[in-house]
Amino acid sequence: MRHNFEQSAEEVIVPVPTIRDIAKQAGVSHTVVSAILSGGNGKVRYSKETERKVLTIAKRLGYRPHRGAQSLAKKKTLTIGVCFAWEMGEVHRHPAMAFILAGISETLSKHDYSLLLRVNPVSGGYLPKPSLFHPNEVDGVLLVGAIRDDERNLNLWRKSPVPFMLISTPNARFKKINFVDWDNFGMAVQAVKFLAQRGYKRIGLVLPSFDYTCHQENLRGFRHALLELALPFNESWVWAVGFEPDCGYKFAQEFLASKSRPDALVFLAEMAFVGFGKALIERGCRLPEDLGLVVKEKFPGQTSFLSGVAVLTPDYFQLGAVAAEWLMKLVKGECQPPVQQLLSVPLKVT
Repeated sequence: MRHNFEQSAEEVIVPVPTIRDIAKQAGVSHTVVSAILSGGNGKVRYSKETERKVLTIAKRLGYRPHRGAQSLAKKKTLTIGVCFAWEMGEVHRHPAMAFILAGISETLSKHDYSLLLRVNPVSGGYLPKPSLFHPNEVDGVLLVGAIRDDERNLNLWRKSPVPFMLISTPNARFKKINFVDWDNFGMAVQAVKFLAQRGYKRIGLVLPSFDYTCHQENLRGFRHALLELALPFNESWVWAVGFEPDCGYKFAQEFLASKSRPDALVFLAEMAFVGFGKALIERGCRLPEDLGLVVKEKFPGQTSFLSGVAVLTPDYFQLGAVAAEWLMKLVKGECQPPVQQLLSVPLKVT
């Protein structure tokens, strides 16, 4: 059976409405329509009735302004650059990055902005130089992901003419840096206090690494909480186990075999916990009777396979959305740098 593809194609083609189409139906000049759709320029005069009529017709026709024309009119690129502090292979393996990117995208779309994702030529937790984005191609930049404590390029970004927002925690030596992140210090304090309230006095900490500023903030909060509660801090009960489930599984074997181990853990190595939890199930560990656990999730439902765990539940979509919203305010001149915000993380018991 033969199909008339030419005819089918003609039937589904819908003309894209233009300013002239709106002007014709409204009975006004295209100059008036252009002024109304751009929010008014003060030079073209029209009545409120004409404005309502033009906007109604534009909505009915499904008119969308040409981005190139918008860009020229506003002298903006209407584009925000995004770059991760990790190579794309690492980003792909960590689900939180997808949620952050979704939050960014939704917020930018509300402002009628596009997203330009660029690969980091440095990576490994280090930020690229500002030259990765040309000022003529973006109006602002979002830098995403945990960064190393010895990061070198943040001061270059601070001096850049392009507004930027770091979605991470910078080292305190960098002054006046725009950033949004979790309250990593407060997160650890909250976890320790939760375990202490349930009677645990020997508490350990598991991190993926000691090289990143956010994890150093976790450690600082952990020590602070133990000191405040007059609980012992044992340096041998603080571990950096890595970023993968296999790392957590290996750590579990060593931890469970140890005769001198804490009664509870604040486990902030999210992906490693998948392997750690698997090992606990294989050993038949009862939670929280055999071990108190507070775990930070990387994605919703990550710890659902293991009951008796207290879970820190960061909303990564919210993190991306909040950071993008602040960046848009900086781009539009609605606030002054530095913008710095720490988001709290809810804790729930499964």
